[in-house]
Amino acid sequence: MKTIFCYILLAIIIFAAVVLYQLQLGAIPFFLLSFYLFYEAFRVIRNGEKEEKWESGRPS
Repeated sequence: MKTIFCYILLAIIIFAAVVLYQLQLGAIPFFLLSFYLFYEAFRVIRNGEKEEKWESGRPS
């Protein structure tokens, strides 16, 4: 379900990019996409740290 939501969100961003490029506002979707990609990267890094803590045998 979460993967489907991510794909739908990316499709909306691509559609918005096309529309905004026609209005000569092309930087806006890239700005919004940068926030989304930063959030996804932060989430992946944070989940990786949690897994590392539990692999050592004791949580810190």
